Amino acid sequence: MQVGAELGVSEGTYGWALGSFFLGAGAGSVVLGRLAQRIGARSQISFALAGTIAAQLTLAIAARSFGALIACLAVAGLMNAATQTAVNLALSQARLPRLGLAISVKQSGMPAASLLSGFAIPVLALTIGWRWAFVTGALIAFVALVAIRSIVPPVDLETGVTGNRPRSSSRALFIVACGSLFLAFCAGALNAWTVSSGVDAGLGEGTAGVMLAGGAAAGIAIRLGSGTRLDAMRMSPLTVGGYTVLIGAIGMALLGVRSPGIHVVATLVAFGGGWIWPVFTNYGIVRTNQAAASAATGITQTGVYVGVFLGPLATGWLIEAFGYSTMWLAVAVSAAIGSMLILLIAHRF
Repeated sequence: MQVGAELGVSEGTYGWALGSFFLGAGAGSVVLGRLAQRIGARSQISFALAGTIAAQLTLAIAARSFGALIACLAVAGLMNAATQTAVNLALSQARLPRLGLAISVKQSGMPAASLLSGFAIPVLALTIGWRWAFVTGALIAFVALVAIRSIVPPVDLETGVTGNRPRSSSRALFIVACGSLFLAFCAGALNAWTVSSGVDAGLGEGTAGVMLAGGAAAGIAIRLGSGTRLDAMRMSPLTVGGYTVLIGAIGMALLGVRSPGIHVVATLVAFGGGWIWPVFTNYGIVRTNQAAASAATGITQTGVYVGVFLGPLATGWLIEAFGYSTMWLAVAVSAAIGSMLILLIAHRF
């Protein structure tokens, strides 16, 4: 890895730098969700995108030590949490006729970013250097900032958004956060180890990489497809999401089988079933708490950030100690636990 080599750190140590992004996001999610309720979605998204631009340009231009890298990524994580919660508020206040479709498009952004980052390696990192990937990221954030300033209306100073609290109880939101932690744990493991697991099972590196991209693309397609049906569903969206995860858990367990063919099929099932639950959970929470969408999702997103942080670290230890088969079984169990927690509270959303 170019970044680790230039800064003189091992891959294991660099993993903690990546984790600082999610630690920063998790630490600020609740507070930033409440802040958006006070200052409005437009102001917070603008602030967060400006912070993202600053963090990425600092990384590209001035980050010469591992400590600077961690600091920039932690700031970027905070800005991500600010953006996530504020965008949910903006969508809820827009009174869209197809809220479910809008949220599914929004939730497709993360896997789409993963696909783009994969392309950035051969196009940017291996040609003109890894720092230019962050410059490109800053440019994308700038375009988004200009768009937000022209599309999202400012807060009505007469009424504002101060004082809006989630309709859902703290207990219900906490249970969703806990369920999201277990489910995000699985998502973190899928992103981190699908390729290396495929190689261990007998696939070529190129094939394993294409398989990961195919799994991510399948996840995006199913998220968007689900969004077209969300607004017309009579069943609780969290119920649908919970049962869908159980299908994904089967794929996660099958990833432990050391067979190239099974690994390919299992990847599609794991990503297709186990990576689309954020569409259902976020839609249910935003729909139920439209006046306080950022405050509500600030609580639940904390579980997501903690889960994504813990996933690669814990599963990496499992691989070293017991191998891929045991690791994928543990991931499947985590998916089942997360699904049960989401189903337990689904009737409240």
